[in-house]
Formats: sequence, structure tokens, C-alpha cells
Amino acid sequence: MAVSALLADPGAPPRELLTIVEEETDRLNALVSEAIQMARIDAGKMRLERRSQTVPDLVSSALGKMGSAAAERDLRLEIPDRVPDVVVDGELVGLVIRQLLGNALKYSEPDSPISIRAHGGDGWVTIAIHNRGPGISPEEQSRIFERFYRIAESGAPGTGMGLAIARNIVEAHGGRIWVESRPGEGSEFSFTIPRAVQEVEA
Repeated sequence: MAVSALLADPGAPPRELLTIVEEETDRLNALVSEAIQMARIDAGKMRLERRSQTVPDLVSSALGKMGSAAAERDLRLEIPDRVPDVVVDGELVGLVIRQLLGNALKYSEPDSPISIRAHGGDGWVTIAIHNRGPGISPEEQSRIFERFYRIAESGAPGTGMGLAIARNIVEAHGGRIWVESRPGEGSEFSFTIPRAVQEVEA
């Protein structure tokens, strides 16, 4: 519709319409990426290209690929300098970060902050994304990582594949992913990935 409006009236102010085009193009790209990753998982062809990377670089790259959707929100990075490097497939872990952050953007108010945290543990690094949205009931928390499952009352667009893909990517790295939430108090999605030192010692 936005493209049709621009073509019908070339003299119309383009910024708002172009913003709509950009947002919808990003959404379509995300849907295609989800479909491709799910097909690879089903075919057993998800291959990890692991290398040592810093957590700030992973997060920065993921944010850059989200464009204006992330740039216009109050994102609070809480990543200490002492967080260890990780050994991961950067493209796939970036997809996990974008999926969790995209959900945080969709399910929280535009003026509410979103926190991205990271800390090291015994052989692992945990990355967590916290939003102040409506929260998730215990019943739905037990199913939210299932393929095609969507919260019935959310009203937000989506396919129900994103969290299932994120779980498969994290588990392929040997990590785990989970959610902590209470209705009315927001949600925090966390996942673990292997530290670089773990790979060196192995």
C-alpha cells in the first residue's frame, strides 16, 4: 500500500511511507529467515561455523541488523568488560538475540526500557533480555518454545517459529534457553553459550 501510494502521487511526502516499506521489508526478511532455518533444522543440516567472539560484538551486530526497530527504543546494555569471549556461530547466535529482542519490542510498551545483560559462569556465558511487558502465565511458559505455539491473547504478528528456532540453535551449541516471567511484571529470556576458554581447554 505504501509503495502504491508513492507511485500514485510522486509528490507526496515520502518519509512516513518509506518507513512503512522498510519495516514491512524487515518483517518479510525475518519470516523468510525463520522458514529457511526451520527447514535446515528439519533436514538436520544446521551446521555451526564456530569461532571465538566477544559478547559486545555479537550484541552490536544483532542490533545493527534490526535497524530502526531497535534504534528507536530505550535499550540498556549491561555487559561488563570482564564477560569472557565465547565460541559460537555468530550468525546463528545473532539470530537468537534478534528473535528475543524482537519479541521484547513487540510485547512491551514503546516507552518502556529493555535490558540486555550478560555474565560469565563455569564454562558458559549467559545472555538475558528483559522487558516490562504484560508477562507470561506459567502454563504458557511451559509451551512457549514449541514450534508454531503463540500466546493466544497477544495480538502481535508472528509465525510461532522464532522461539523454537532459537531453542534449536542454543541447544546445538550445548546450551539451554528459558524464560522467567510473572503476569503483569514483564519477562526475561535467557540463554547460555560456551565460553572461549572452554573450547581452548578441550
